[in-house]
Amino acid sequence: MDITPVSVIVASFYAPGVSLSSYNITLFPFFNWFLTASALVHTKMYSFRSNRKGGIIKGTLYISSLNQENNPLRFIKDKVNSYVKWKATSHKNSICFSCQDQGSLLNLDLRNDSIDYIFTDPPFGSNLMYSELNFLWEAWLKVFTNNKREAIINNTQHKGLPEYKELMTACFKEMYRILKPNRWMTVVFHNSKASVWNAIQEAMTRAGFVVAQVTVMDRKQGSFKQVTSAGAVKNDLIINAYKPKMQLEDNFLKKAGVGLERDFVADVLEHLPVEPNIGRTEQMLYSKVLAHYVQRGYEIRLDARQFYTLLKDNFKLIDGYWFTGRQILKYEEWKRKQGLAGIKEIKSGQQILFVCDEKSALAWLYEFLESPQTYTDIYTTYSKNLTAGDDAIPELRELLENNFIFENGHYRRPQTGQEKEAIAEKREKELARTFERLLAEAGSGAKKIKGVRKEAIISGFTRAYQEKRFSDILAVAGKLDRNLLETNGEINDFVEIARLKTGEGL
Repeated sequence: MDITPVSVIVASFYAPGVSLSSYNITLFPFFNWFLTASALVHTKMYSFRSNRKGGIIKGTLYISSLNQENNPLRFIKDKVNSYVKWKATSHKNSICFSCQDQGSLLNLDLRNDSIDYIFTDPPFGSNLMYSELNFLWEAWLKVFTNNKREAIINNTQHKGLPEYKELMTACFKEMYRILKPNRWMTVVFHNSKASVWNAIQEAMTRAGFVVAQVTVMDRKQGSFKQVTSAGAVKNDLIINAYKPKMQLEDNFLKKAGVGLERDFVADVLEHLPVEPNIGRTEQMLYSKVLAHYVQRGYEIRLDARQFYTLLKDNFKLIDGYWFTGRQILKYEEWKRKQGLAGIKEIKSGQQILFVCDEKSALAWLYEFLESPQTYTDIYTTYSKNLTAGDDAIPELRELLENNFIFENGHYRRPQTGQEKEAIAEKREKELARTFERLLAEAGSGAKKIKGVRKEAIISGFTRAYQEKRFSDILAVAGKLDRNLLETNGEINDFVEIARLKTGEGL
């Protein structure tokens, strides 16, 4: 039996700058602490319920039409008894609560590579203003939150999406530092804006994590905001990410990534669930490789077509998803156990959440075209999922004609190697032409370039990065809207490394 102690971090971003331990509570006088903790049950927010178990609605200031009166002495007594019971069953040094800046965990004396698992429920952009909502409570307690490093989007605090992403990146970097290699972090996230969703993923990637899986958590009963807000995402998302193995990271550092593309892809595939997963498509795998190499300043040796050849020569393609050789039998066994209904249910929980740019549109179409579909059927569902963004996405017909196969009145996924290579070559040339026009436009006038196609920017920047034409990257970047650079990590990664290579960022 394995009795190795396991250390777990449950990260919270919301509490004020004070600390608790399992044996020492020094926030304020003991009696006031319990009075305050039970105060809500003595307000009009506490509603009557037919089951005789009243309660308040969390996350909102809600005054019930039918209130319930409570005995304050009984509630204080219950609180005291709960604390005494918890303290009696606690073990020394087994639990530690800390309320502090998650971007500086050194204060907890947490060593590098010392934690086995991290679960975190971070702030969701501008959804809730935590410190400001706590002002009345904190005024009563005379303990105020230092919100200078509070990771939220707030106009009053002069924090936009870039500041939010920067603060979240600092937090994730600390989590990456203390997490053991080849261990996992789970992030619960809820926001209806694609920009905030992308910012969280980019912050995790910049910190060094590899995002392996995104799934939907159904709480059955939604929060007040989920139930009442128009356009609110009805489910929380679970993001599972891991810290790469130490040996792989050491090899990357020693060889500057040269010849390690196959090893990186194998590591990603081994960490993904052995089931249909959007992360197993070549588009998503290539995107992860690009991000990993560019953020570390390593040379990119493979274009999209060469990357497909690498996949074809080293991995197995089944049902449109790539697997390692030793995952094949596990996948076939998984399909037999799940049956058609089970497979359909799992796939429905892994759909693209936001179709807001060309990349997510193509990923969505790839999933939707698991079986051939007519243009009308595709258009009807696609238009319902498309949300506004800052990308000049080509028309649906153009996306289908250039990236899929039209056959017998239906569009389908490319299946053979010849079909895939032909589409990849056509797409590569089309994106190259678009980027050359942008480059020419950047050199011809002083006006900012608007309505850009992000995939063309990324493709052109990738080629310029490979050919060490860093001045071309900076020339185009100088004409792009600042907001586009700040909110698109893939594009900004190329710009930052180009500035570093040319000395412009020093």
